[in-house]
Amino acid sequence: ARLRQLEESQPLKEYRFSLPDPWSRRLFVALARRYGLVPYREHGQRRTTVMLRTSAKFVDETLWPEFLELQGELSRQLEAVTLRIIHQAVHADIGDADERAAP
Repeated sequence: ARLRQLEESQPLKEYRFSLPDPWSRRLFVALARRYGLVPYREHGQRRTTVMLRTSAKFVDETLWPEFLELQGELSRQLEAVTLRIIHQAVHADIGDADERAAP
């Protein structure tokens, strides 16, 4: 309802988001749809591009801050799962490579 009020009081603007990580892109599209927005790509645009038509205030105050918060949590969860799988299925030492002095 708040989004509809913003759209009525402010002009809609077309936004182009570039989200190269497939997980972040899926999260962003789902979040936009949750708010009743219709994410799209124009013919010829890369799969990394997500377009939206909405108000600037909604993007600045609601959509983008919420996306950043959820993206941070998604990244933490994916990292934890990745480390667990590598530790259990590949090798127990999941630390970084050793650093050596250059010759």
